[in-house]
Amino acid sequence: MIDAVITWVDGSDPAHRAKRLRHQAAAGIHPEAAAATRFASDGEIRFCVLSLLRFCPFVRRIHIVTDNQHPAVLDPLLADPAHRDRIRVVDHRAIYGEHADLLPVFSSLSIESMIHRVPDLAPRFIYLNDDIFIGRPLEESHFFEGERAVLRGRMRRFPNPVWARLKRWIGRDRPGYVAAQRAAARLAGATSHYLVVGHQPHPLHRDMLARFHAGDPEALRRQAGHRFRSAAQFSPIGLSNHLEIAAGARVLPAVDVGYIRPGRPTGAALETIMEQLNAGAFSSFCVQSLDAMPERDRAVVLAGLERRYARPL
Repeated sequence: MIDAVITWVDGSDPAHRAKRLRHQAAAGIHPEAAAATRFASDGEIRFCVLSLLRFCPFVRRIHIVTDNQHPAVLDPLLADPAHRDRIRVVDHRAIYGEHADLLPVFSSLSIESMIHRVPDLAPRFIYLNDDIFIGRPLEESHFFEGERAVLRGRMRRFPNPVWARLKRWIGRDRPGYVAAQRAAARLAGATSHYLVVGHQPHPLHRDMLARFHAGDPEALRRQAGHRFRSAAQFSPIGLSNHLEIAAGARVLPAVDVGYIRPGRPTGAALETIMEQLNAGAFSSFCVQSLDAMPERDRAVVLAGLERRYARPL
């Protein structure tokens, strides 16, 4: 039994935006941590859910974790008896539980620290951001070989400590994507190399994460209590990956993971990559910051996603 967990937020919702801005004035927040594009929703959640329904029939249930919001774009799916029992909307309070006094939080790293606490979550699950889509028909073995997770990324050597300190100084505590994975690897006990994974679906074990955090609940509170993304946080996905490696997970190259962002690629190259998506070239595909793309590129991406995912299931 495998579930899927998706994190989603609609940053344009007036109530959510007001709440976010109210807390955003707190000292110590890096500008990137509060950038509007981190909270933008352009309908991507619909394609994410459709991709799971279409290409991952082994997924029992899809849990959408959000902050007192409802993804109205999914209402047609939720109204369909064939799908509504497989899709659940889960509020942050349900996963924070006894730690709900820490809410509200707007950091994805905080929220990801709690996703293993989704009520009635399957022991094995895959995690996706709402801008990540399954690209073609997959089997359970793409993510798990029996009880072992299958990870896709590349191993890197830990940087020289002097160089690492210099980079932190230059970055002025920028909450970096790779740095958070590196911090997670150290937390899990890695000493020489660490795994870097891209924007893709991730296989996780509910109980493995629960056991790890049971050993130090105060550390979980410190991680999950950051309202905005911080350089002091580790990547919960990175932590899971390194716990999985210690448990015997296989690490494979991420050879067919598609990724686009504003300006990369653009024009004819963007049209080509959307054609490749529709031809089944990618096991997964991420469209980062669709809201920030030039209008022409945005139209090309949305048209390609509609072609791939909006056909009748």
